[in-house]
Amino acid sequence: MLTKEEFVRTHPDVRVGMTAYTMDGEKLGVIERIDEENLTIERGWFFHKDFLIPYDDIEDIREDRVIVRQRREDFEEQRVEEEREERMEEPEFTERAGGIGAYERGRETEEARIPVHEEELEVEKRVRESDIGIRKEVRTETEHLEVPVQKEDVIIERGPASETWTGEPGEKAFREEEIRIPVKEEEVEVTKRPVVKEEVRVRKETRTETQPVSGEVRKEEVKVEPEKPAQKKK
Repeated sequence: MLTKEEFVRTHPDVRVGMTAYTMDGEKLGVIERIDEENLTIERGWFFHKDFLIPYDDIEDIREDRVIVRQRREDFEEQRVEEEREERMEEPEFTERAGGIGAYERGRETEEARIPVHEEELEVEKRVRESDIGIRKEVRTETEHLEVPVQKEDVIIERGPASETWTGEPGEKAFREEEIRIPVKEEEVEVTKRPVVKEEVRVRKETRTETQPVSGEVRKEEVKVEPEKPAQKKK
């Protein structure tokens, strides 16, 4: 028989809380204890109480699952056998051909105990991971600005000669002459410089929401049939 030390040496990842499954993928329950000669599985669908699985019956451990070297049919047969043995141990019960325990008449009470089964939905959650990409893009756009600039203009005014001009025109009369007047104006020079306009903070938050699930389950009901009158013998 395989011991705990030998089993843990082969499967160092085994731990309390892992889920046990049959070879055909049926869930048995969660490991409660790792004993010296076997694993203790909490009661689940197949058994109404905790049960033991020897280390020799463990097929493999992978992906947080303990795979037992038995199938669903094996555990169902084992469960039916245990229920039958428990009923046989109770003094007020006998076994009928139909599989439902009948009662023996006692001195003071008459009682029958019929196990009624029903299926329950079991929900498992798994974590699905995905990546959300955040990136910066550079786009180019045209920005229009209205910039005031100053310009100097030359204004020519005509009018009658003032009284300060007296005497004859002199030698400068009737000569071609050019006068140059400097004119200034402002020009706009456009330059660019990078500035920090804003900052974007990215963080994760966990929220909880309710997701509805449904499934068909079977339930047993106990019905009492009316008593039929006994037929008279001819």
